[in-house]
Parts: sequence; C-alpha cells; structure tokens
Amino acid sequence: MRDGIRILDSDMHVFEPHDLYLTYMDPKWGDRIPRGEVRERREGQGLTLHGMTRYVLGDGTPIRTPGKVVKFHEKRQKDAYIKPASQNYNNVSQIEAMDEEGLDVAVQFRTSPLHTNEDFEPDYANDLCKAWNDWMHDFCSADTSRLKGSALITLHDVDLAVEEARRSVRDLGAIGLSLCPEPINGLHIHDRYFDPLWAEAIDLDVPICFHPPARPNQVQVSRRFEDHPNEELLVNPLRNPVELILAVSAFCAGGVLEKFPKLRVAFLEGNCSWLPWLMYRLDEYCELQGAMADIPLRKKPSEYFREQCFISADVDEALVVSVIDYMGDDNIVFSTDYPHIDSRWPEAVSTFESIPGLKKESREKILWDNCARLYGLD
Repeated sequence: MRDGIRILDSDMHVFEPHDLYLTYMDPKWGDRIPRGEVRERREGQGLTLHGMTRYVLGDGTPIRTPGKVVKFHEKRQKDAYIKPASQNYNNVSQIEAMDEEGLDVAVQFRTSPLHTNEDFEPDYANDLCKAWNDWMHDFCSADTSRLKGSALITLHDVDLAVEEARRSVRDLGAIGLSLCPEPINGLHIHDRYFDPLWAEAIDLDVPICFHPPARPNQVQVSRRFEDHPNEELLVNPLRNPVELILAVSAFCAGGVLEKFPKLRVAFLEGNCSWLPWLMYRLDEYCELQGAMADIPLRKKPSEYFREQCFISADVDEALVVSVIDYMGDDNIVFSTDYPHIDSRWPEAVSTFESIPGLKKESREKILWDNCARLYGLD
C-alpha cells in the first residue's frame, strides 16, 4: 500500500529454481526431466550471474534456448537484484520485493514455460505444467494472503487442459489460468476445439490470462525477423504486442466471447496503446462484413472487450491516457513485471503514478479495483 492506496500486481514473475522439475515432475520421464544450471555466485558477494534458469535434458540438450537479449541484460539483473539473487529468488525474497515496491497482493506468473513446443506429446507437455503448478503452490505457501498463483496450462490437449485447470484451482488454490496465445499444431485459440476449457474457467470462476512466451517452438509472428538485420530491435519489441493483438482479435471478433459471455480474459505484458486502433478496426469490419461471419456477433468487438476483457499497461506507458480517453478506465490492470530485465522495480508504482494526465481515480482503479475484479478478489 502506498499513500493509503491498495496495490495489486496482476502479473508478477518468478525465477524458477534449477531443481524444480527434478523435484516435482513425474519420475517416469527419466532423462527427459528438465534440470537447470545452478545459479553461480561470486564468492563472498552473493551475486547471481544470471536470473532466468536455463534448462536442459539429461543429455544436455536445451529444452528452450534463450535469446541473445537475455545474456546482454544479465549485468543489469545482477546490479538491480543483488538481494533477491542472494536468496535465489525464493518466496521470502518475493515478499520482500513486494514490500519494497508497496504491493499488497501479487499474482505470480512463470518466466520460462517449458511446454511451448508443438513436438511434445500432450502428456509430457501437461506434466511439465503440473510440476510447475505444484511448485507454485508451495511457493505461495509463504503467505497465501499475498502470493497468488496463476496455473500454467498447455493447449496441447483440451481434455488434459480442463483436468489440470480444475486441479490447479480446486486443489492448489490458483486464481487464474496462464496460457500462451500462439497457435498450436494448426489450432488457433478461438477454434471450437478449446470451448471446453473456456467453459471450465467459467465454472471455476477464474480468468484466462494470455501471456506470450519468448522463443517458443510454435508459430510466433515476430520470429520471422530472427537471423535478419537488427533482430534484437525487432523480435522482442514486437513479440508480445503482436501476439496479443491477434489474441484479442480472436476472442472479440472470433466468436469466443459471444458464446461465453461470463468468461473473463486478460491480455498481459504486451502494452495497451494499440487497443483503441484495434477496436476501431475490428468494429469497422464487423459493420462492413459481419453478415459474412459463420458465428454471428450480436455486439461490436469493442463491446465484448469492455464487458469481459482486461489488458495490462506498462508502468511507463504514457499513452495509457489516450486508451482511457477512448476505452475508459475499467479494463486496464497494473504490473511491475518484476524481476525481468525491463521492470522498473522498486519504482514501478512511482513511475506509473507520475504519468502526465493520469487522473487519481483512474490510477486507483488500475492499481487495485480492476485487478481485483479480474481475479475475483473484490
């Protein structure tokens, strides 16, 4: 809490430990169980040489290759996160980081989702998620009133997804379902194949939270720039916004929210400044070509968004004021993005509050009210 205002981080991150999967994953997978590098330290200084754990299989094959930008930014992580790094980014350090920022509650999200590979068998991808979800349950046990888990759900198989969503919410206390929005094995997120998962989320009264991953072995638009000039200036800046533009379009214009009017959906860590343009564009084409839709829409795409969706703003995203002018302030949520390379922690809240033209009433909604409504914490 700062200045009497409660603050809820809609998308705080964790750095997973090196032995997460060795400890929590079904041993039947043997050498296919990921194992990470132990975070090295400089003697006597407690400095971590890297934050994000890099996982390999038993034969040393990387299960998910980090991008070049990760290595480039590791020095910044060392300098900014000396204290949590010295505690191996454990749950105690997470609460201390929340205290330093002034956060009352934070919903915890993954940093390295390992299931994002179309070649994985559904059972294997699902077991990767199950292990992470079991670990997250234990991570949040340090203070369940402040640390809230978002369950990692794979879309490899909808029946397994429904089963894991139910287990994570009912047995593990998760308050949201974290999904990657990219297509998988030819299926898009608005295809009717996934309807049982959206119905389950409604029954469980938890939101679907779309959060793009870095470098998945799935179709991802900005990866077309890899191995071409200035890829570092193109892939990462465009990845999350472009994937979320597609996800918002799929749900608002693709018929999902038409069929599931009680579903709550969040689009996280991909800016919000593009939202007015997208809503204008989708509304225009809904009017022009709506009669051609095989799933008729009774509302404009922008109406579905206002009634059922939430989107996060970066803490320094000054254009959020323009978004509020066009869309209102009921659908925007706040995130520190701790402990990632672009986080403004421990000045994320102060940075957000200093945005010119952002009214006090809107700040309070975004810092708590909207986040609480998204996750059912009113």
